[in-house]
Amino acid sequence: MSAIKKKQYSSVSFIGMAKNVGKTTAFNYLLKQCFVHNYPIGIASLGRDGEKIDAITGTEKPQILAAKDTLIASAKHSILKSSASLEILEDTGYVSSLGPIYVARVRRPGFIELATTPSAKKMKDIIQIMKGLGAKLVIVDGALDRTSSAAPETTDSTILSTGASLNSQMDVVVKKTAARVQQLTLPSINTSSLHVSSSTLQQLHNAESSLVIGEDDHIILAMDKKSLGYEKHLLGFLKNQKIKYVYINGAVVGSLLNIFVANRKTLQNTTLVVKNGANILVDYQEWDRYLKAHGNIKALKPINLIAVTCNPTSYRGDSFPPEKFVDALAANLPGFTVVDLILGIKRRNPLENHYYDLLTSNL
Repeated sequence: MSAIKKKQYSSVSFIGMAKNVGKTTAFNYLLKQCFVHNYPIGIASLGRDGEKIDAITGTEKPQILAAKDTLIASAKHSILKSSASLEILEDTGYVSSLGPIYVARVRRPGFIELATTPSAKKMKDIIQIMKGLGAKLVIVDGALDRTSSAAPETTDSTILSTGASLNSQMDVVVKKTAARVQQLTLPSINTSSLHVSSSTLQQLHNAESSLVIGEDDHIILAMDKKSLGYEKHLLGFLKNQKIKYVYINGAVVGSLLNIFVANRKTLQNTTLVVKNGANILVDYQEWDRYLKAHGNIKALKPINLIAVTCNPTSYRGDSFPPEKFVDALAANLPGFTVVDLILGIKRRNPLENHYYDLLTSNL
């Protein structure tokens, strides 16, 4: 909480490596800290949170207790299921499958259900509404299959949760988490080095298709990644052109990275530029191969990951030794604080975040 106030973050998103890794526990922890410090907050969700039973796994979920004066953004159906007394303040103008989405203020404390919107664009607008109604910090619970809440266009800080539910082997969990942290915290491309005008840069930010840019101030190729034979087309183009930067809008998948792995010599001087690290959807093994073979990748807008929380207990009933788990994560996450919020174990790796070296040297 002190770090958030010190840095004056106005929004923070929570994303998880898997279900049951403690994301909602971390979310509730920050809520409690805000309540204790009487810090005006708004809360929202890209998924559905606060219900007693998980609709997918059938397991119990931590409920969300909201204090008096908390702002919430949720659909009508979820608002009606909340035990807290709520005063509707504003209709956001958006409608979900659970009804119109309203911003409400808690008048009597109680448990609430959150179901705001899966749309990052709508969430951005809703965050601004809550800020306008007095929230100094808006806390967004991200859905498992959507990391868009971590995008810098949506929230200005992010907390990642990981845990034993991700895999039964602790070393695999550490490797997967380290890879995901690397992906989320790619270094920022120096936009001045792109040698493109502000209008061209705006095209990159607003692009709906993949774009390839060259040495001078224009877009050389617009390409739809959904088209048949996309990778072959891209490779053929890169082999016959002098391309210094390739900008990929949208998801970065294994087949794309494999182009750079298989053609490492030809493409060694080509930098892959992604919108942000949340768009990278590859597992830790594919990521490891890519870093070793090419690894020349940067983000147009970096994600501000501020901490990693961990849960040593799995929904399967097995668990990792808590201190050993925190230590292993911290050792492989240079520059990050790792916290077990239930047991109060906290470690920070003071080293710099050399993302290129992390998997190739430590794991």
